[in-house]
Amino acid sequence: MRSLKVLIAESDPLLQKLYSDIIINDSAFTLLKCVSTGPQMFEAMRCIDVDLVLLDLFLRDFSATEGLDDLRKSFSRTDYIVVSSGENPELVRKALCAGVFEFLVKPFSFDRLRAALKNYQIYHHSLTGRTRPWQQEDLDALVSMKSHDPSWANNRSIPKGLQLKCLNDIESFLKSNEETFSAQEVGEHLGISRSTARRYLEFLTMSERVVVEYAYRRVGRPEKRYRMALL
Repeated sequence: MRSLKVLIAESDPLLQKLYSDIIINDSAFTLLKCVSTGPQMFEAMRCIDVDLVLLDLFLRDFSATEGLDDLRKSFSRTDYIVVSSGENPELVRKALCAGVFEFLVKPFSFDRLRAALKNYQIYHHSLTGRTRPWQQEDLDALVSMKSHDPSWANNRSIPKGLQLKCLNDIESFLKSNEETFSAQEVGEHLGISRSTARRYLEFLTMSERVVVEYAYRRVGRPEKRYRMALL
């Protein structure tokens, strides 16, 4: 799975550095460049292919009202996570109507940015890497990532005996980690028993939200290990 190419468009040098550190330390992404003005951003995007832009709408020499339309027309296959002030409601509305992946209102936590990046990684690879036909529930779950809503709350029913909060906690934990985990490890991280974790993990596996990998050992049966699936 290739890393996703990111451009940071932010006028504040300190924020540039902080965003850069997050991108550089995430193996799912490659930082291409940081720019401080609108013209620099357009010039960079004309020269290099960009998957995702972290965009401050108040970038120097950038008129967000017209600029968002220009970006969409000129670079239709690039996505945007807006990292900006929410003081102008009409501008927020404009950005959402333009189809930005997420709008993060400053100041926001860096954990929130990391979560947005993880959601975008799953969203992008799910769209570009899928080979089998789409089912409606899969599309519903994928689209829900753009609003950061738990898909289970609105799009799916869960079996009797399973709790929505625990289901979302397990899914969030797997989303935030690229490694595989046994039911025992998931249980220890979330403070639940191995058998409880396994019931939820098996349900997520049957729902094609989670995939199973087998770790073979010298003796005994192979160990089941779970990770988040690409939809």
